[in-house]
Amino acid sequence: MVSPDQKEMFEVLEKQRQNQLQVDRVLKIVTPVTAFLLTVICANMNVWSTVFTFIMLWTAFYAVSIKQWPLWHWAIAILVYCIIDNVLSHGTFKQSQFSLQFGAMFIFLGIFGVGRRYFDRWLMKK
Repeated sequence: MVSPDQKEMFEVLEKQRQNQLQVDRVLKIVTPVTAFLLTVICANMNVWSTVFTFIMLWTAFYAVSIKQWPLWHWAIAILVYCIIDNVLSHGTFKQSQFSLQFGAMFIFLGIFGVGRRYFDRWLMKK
């Protein structure tokens, strides 16, 4: 038989699960839009950089916000991507372009990765 405390705990967990599903639905719309807008800012001036920057950002945002995978794994993946993209786009490594691209991508990755937890807490208090 289920005690009243357990029943209350199950109700709270069910509410939390419903809130997380609601946040997931919102993020499934927000992440590709944000990835596209950030791609326009971050991509180097060629088609392949634009396409792969969008794919990288969308994948990273989805992984850290919806799947809640470790943030530092995706920060390293973005670092490696930015170095490769910089070298392939310019022929050599350009520090200023790399700093702008990686800086913007890293900041938004952090916003999605860390912000998800705060958004979940905010919905639970609501």
